[in-house]
Formats: sequence, structure tokens, C-alpha cells
Amino acid sequence: MNRKERRAGESARMSPVFVETFNRALQLQQAGQLEQAEALYRKALTMNTGVALLYSNLGVVVYSLGRLPESIPLYKKAIALDPKLSLAHNNLGVTLSALGRLDEALEAFSQTIALVPDDPEPTNNYGDVLVKMSRFAEGAAVLNRALQLRPNYVEAYTNLGTASWGLGKLDEAAACFRRAIALQPDVAMAHKNLGIVSLLTNNFAEGWREYEWRNQADKILPRSYPFPLWKGQPLPTGKLLVWAEQGVGDEILHAGMISDLTQTRGLNVIYEVDPRLVGLMQRTFPDVKVVARAFPHSLETTGSDVSAHISAASMGQFLRLKIEDFHKDRRSYLIADQARSAALRAKLNLAPGEKLVGISWVSTNLNFGKSKSIALKDWGPILRTPGFRFVDLQYGDTDAERAEVQRKLGVTVEHIEGLDLRDDLDGFAALTSVCDLVITVSNSTAHFAGALGVPVWIFISAGVGKFWYWGINSPTVPWYPSATLIRQAADQDWKPCIDDVSQRLAALDR
Repeated sequence: MNRKERRAGESARMSPVFVETFNRALQLQQAGQLEQAEALYRKALTMNTGVALLYSNLGVVVYSLGRLPESIPLYKKAIALDPKLSLAHNNLGVTLSALGRLDEALEAFSQTIALVPDDPEPTNNYGDVLVKMSRFAEGAAVLNRALQLRPNYVEAYTNLGTASWGLGKLDEAAACFRRAIALQPDVAMAHKNLGIVSLLTNNFAEGWREYEWRNQADKILPRSYPFPLWKGQPLPTGKLLVWAEQGVGDEILHAGMISDLTQTRGLNVIYEVDPRLVGLMQRTFPDVKVVARAFPHSLETTGSDVSAHISAASMGQFLRLKIEDFHKDRRSYLIADQARSAALRAKLNLAPGEKLVGISWVSTNLNFGKSKSIALKDWGPILRTPGFRFVDLQYGDTDAERAEVQRKLGVTVEHIEGLDLRDDLDGFAALTSVCDLVITVSNSTAHFAGALGVPVWIFISAGVGKFWYWGINSPTVPWYPSATLIRQAADQDWKPCIDDVSQRLAALDR
């Protein structure tokens, strides 16, 4: 045991057997043999329950095994036994941050810094949480302090780059990411974020290349196939398998490049998508074989005549290298079911001249959804605009929110009974297509409306929920010509955006 470990156990009357068990558990932990380490740490607990570092180390092992909530009481027990054990405070903060409990994480790191003010790691962690809370300027100041403590701190440079990105200082962000990469060439998150910043500035060649680090950065296992990755070359024989990744909204975004493969490159394509999108994509791309994604991934659905494969999110490096590649003259590419669209429009029974506005107000993204969402009750100035009918495009159970709006605002938000907006995405596309306008937060509704060519006004967060494909300042984006972006000036302050949209809507009725 090292000096810190001995100090933590001085008052616990550690027996030789306990010390041997603890040390062996520590060796196994350091060797990555986590299950065996956990078993020995728990055995040590049967011998002595008064050693703070034992609980802290066991918490780290449990965290590393993916049981994050279970590690929290272990850290708290360690802190109760030794309130000055900075390691336990820091580990508690790391876990709380990973679970999205950011206020609590901030407090844990604050306690750590109070104990070890010259340790750059808790300072970096504190700054990282501030950035995750969209407190970009505060986070940048703290991260600069971490870099003063450790000038070549790769993680702090990466986090400072994210803070600068959040502040709209893209050149500074790119410089931070490049500095991190120069110090550690394989730091995946810095590469990925440099890719995003480059895409934001229309530096597509560098952007797509660096964005290829996303799987390593996000710890996503790559697909393994017995045929090579497509590198943009012609395929004289065989088919190209394009497989979708990320969420449904991202799939819709990337689908805008499929026609480039078939019509411009003349490739024979198999397109693997979310099972809910098969019908919509097959109608949209009749010259493509569309198959449903299955787990585990198998060649049974794609066939044996595939000669190369590529992720849909990787196609941009070959198909979107300059702004002209986005087909500015093409307003839409998805094709809704026209029969269902007509039936849904008839069901709404609109009055002559009455315009239909589809609305969506929640993002369920686990990391950024809160930053992107706007409570329906706050839409009052929009919903009270005369001359418009509003229809629910929000997936999930919206009954309570719509009832509250009806009760408090006297406004009815129409809801199509029997249409599952989460799982019946072909029906969702049909309903979206009959709207004269869609107003939505940044979720899959925005992508559907844009890809269908429906005029769509999209609320864009100023905080961590601003995604790269919405750009940085412009009210338009090349991906969706029918989209207008309503950008938030300050994180969580949606009132100016709501007022702006209500005035735009009123102007349409004149």
C-alpha cells in the first residue's frame, strides 16, 4: 500500500490478511481484471469496514463495470469515513456528471478543489461540467486555470475547445482541438470535435475527415464485414451497402445523399435503415433496395452480392465537399404516402383559407434534450395567433400538456387519434407533409419537415443542444432549403424566440 492508503487505514487496525487482500485487489484493478478486483474488495470489506480508500476504490471498479448508480453510495461512504479524501470527492463528481446530475457533480468537484486547489484534474472536471451546463464563459475560465496548473493537459485543451465552440469562437475552438491532437495524436474526442467545427465553417474536406473519429470518441464499436469500406471509387460489380447510424433525425439528414450514389455515381445500392423508415425510404428511392436494420448485423438481409460498405454519416467525405454539392435547387427529397396525406388532411376538416401548422416542442435526447425543449404552455403567443389550426407532431404521450393548454390558454392543439407518431413514421411523414408550416424544436420533426420540403421554423438552442448541421449564425442551412432557423440568444431563454415566431406567424395571415 502507498502512503495515502496507509494513512487512510491507520485508525482501522488493519490486519496483515486485510492488507494482503486489499493490495491484491488493487493489483487486479490496475490490471483491468475488474470482476476479480470487485470480489476481493468485497472480501476485504468483511474484514474491515473502516477504510475510506477501500470504498472509494470499490466505487471506481463498480463504475468501470458500468454500474454507475451503484458506485455513488460507495463514494459517499468513503467521504463519510474520511471527508478529506479528495479522490472520493472527485470520483463522485465524475459519476454524477456521467449520469447527467450536473449540479451535484459541480458541488463534488468544488469540494475536491477546496481540498487540492493545485490539482489540475478536478479543476478540469469542474470546467467540463460548466460547459455541459452551457455556462461556456465560466467553463473556459476554469479550464484555462487547469492549463496553468498543467500546461500540456490534453483533456483540458479538448474541453476548452468545446467551451470556445459554445461561445461561437470557432477559430479558437479549432486551435484548442489541434493543440490537443499535437500533444496526443490519437485523442479521438478532439479529432471528432475538430471535424464538427470544420463542418460548421464549411471546411468540408477536413470536417468529414476528422468527423470519422466519432465512433472512437463515443466508444461505438465499428461494423465488421467481410468486404471493404467504400472509398468513393466506382464499383463495376456488386452492390454498395449503406448502413444508417445515429438517430432517426440523422438518418433523414443523411438520406439526402442517397440519390448522389445512384443517379450521379451510378452505383447499385442496398440501404439499411431503422425498421420504421423502410416504407418511406423505399418509396423515396425506388431504385434502391431498402432493408431493415437488425441486431446482430447480418448479411442475410443484404444478400451476398455486396462488394463494399459505408456508414451513411461517412458519405459526406465523398459527396459533400463544397457548398454546391448540396443541390440548392432541390427543395425536398422524401416522398410521403399521398393517399394517407389526403386522408389526414380531410380528417382535420380545415375551414376555407385556414392554415395548418404542425408543432413539436420536446427533444428526448438524453444528453441535450432539456436544452432543446420548450414547454408547450410557453407557446401561448404562437398558439393564440388567429387564422391557424395547430396539430400535434410531438412523439410520445402529449395528452396532459395539450389538456393544460386547452384549460389555461383556451387553445386546442389537434391530435390525430390512432396515429403513432413514434413508431408509424410513414404516417408521421404523411401528416407532416399536409401541414402548411411546421414549427418545432431541434428534433426529428425538423428533419422530416425539411426533407419533405415543408416550410419549417426550427428553434435552435444557444446551449449544448445546438447541433453542427444547423450551422452557427445563418438563418438557413444547405441541408434543407425550406428551413428557417430561429436562434436562441441565451441558453434557456426562449421568450424572445417565441415572440419572434408569433410575429412571423401573424405576418403570414395578412
